[in-house]
Amino acid sequence: MASDNGYSFVCEGDGAGRSIVDVLKATGHHGTFLALMRRYDPDGLDILANAALADKTVWAPTDAAFAALGDALTSLSDAEVKAVLGYHISPPRRSPTGAYPIVTPQLLLDAGEMEHRTRTGVLTNSDQRTRTTSDQGVLRIEGKTIQSTAWRAEAGSVFAIDGVIMDVTPPPALKWLWNRLIRIVLYEDIRFVIYATVPSVAIGMLIAFCFF
Repeated sequence: MASDNGYSFVCEGDGAGRSIVDVLKATGHHGTFLALMRRYDPDGLDILANAALADKTVWAPTDAAFAALGDALTSLSDAEVKAVLGYHISPPRRSPTGAYPIVTPQLLLDAGEMEHRTRTGVLTNSDQRTRTTSDQGVLRIEGKTIQSTAWRAEAGSVFAIDGVIMDVTPPPALKWLWNRLIRIVLYEDIRFVIYATVPSVAIGMLIAFCFF
């Protein structure tokens, strides 16, 4: 167990063989989150249950946090509940080389403020992102307090939070475009650009050669 300025990061055996779901079950405080994922986003739950694939950061509301909502979720459609759950799951923070750091309390404290992509933003192509902040050593995400113990899985990490993130504002159009361009240029989407551009250029050159 590593302690980071009042925060503990439980990383037994470096999380080897442990999926996000394994960690959530072991905490004993995230049964509601798991039950909602099973009902509204089973595909997402399957990913989190696979230790090798679950290279995600999960900001998991506690059972008490869901209880405090009362009937707030019952007024939402299935798609809206799935979106709410997706705000709490962040894809890995990739670099152009493909490597990424597992998010730890110390990483968040050192950053001070950090944006995180969300599963909802990815699935809807809205690029909705959550934001973590550090204020006088207290970590929060979208205003919800991150509790003092976090856990490492094999390829990701789990943070317990004291509230449920019900909505995340999509970024302005220019920021969405900027983020999208960065991903196209630096990350995995570059393959799409190559595959789409090279044939188009080749066809254009062929047409020019034949008719001009």
